[in-house]
Amino acid sequence: MPLYLVRHGETDWNREKRFQSRTDIPLNERGIAQAAAIRAELDRRGVRFDLARSSPLGRAQHTARIILEGTGLAAEVEPAFIEVDFGGFEGRLEADLRAEYGPAYTAWRESQYTAVGPAGGESILTAAERVRGPLRELAQAGGAGNVLIVAHQAINMALKVALSGLTDVDSAATFRQNNNEVDIWDAIRGRRLEQFGVD
Repeated sequence: MPLYLVRHGETDWNREKRFQSRTDIPLNERGIAQAAAIRAELDRRGVRFDLARSSPLGRAQHTARIILEGTGLAAEVEPAFIEVDFGGFEGRLEADLRAEYGPAYTAWRESQYTAVGPAGGESILTAAERVRGPLRELAQAGGAGNVLIVAHQAINMALKVALSGLTDVDSAATFRQNNNEVDIWDAIRGRRLEQFGVD
């Protein structure tokens, strides 16, 4: 089953480098354009989806609607695909956190979210546990068809941990995704087939 993992388009908080795990920040104009460019590239490739799931947050649902526009398919909301909880970092600028927490913040960033941050929250390893059940259900329901998931940076990393079984920092670093990138995974074999970006 080919699984297309999409990170939502850019928001103003992304542009400002502000943490936005559970805060429902909308797409900005660039984010809307990124989602439309992903749709155009998928159309160019002739990709059609049999199933689609989205995080409950508006920026992911909006991205999914743009990608699926005109297909007759709507993304069902999957609560487990909400972004990883960043605890007390929520809504704060990276530059301020670096100044306040110093080496502890640097060490956490270098952990590629495999550790819990110094202000609490989740790691991608604990988040991987909550996405395993929905992934199994998608694999059973999707058969051999294409499946779309639209979510967020860290929870998509957690999904890749769950798919691959890889929990080390070096692997986690390869699981990162920009707002304009699509990861294609073999959901049965647990390996990445391709990653591509759009302009």
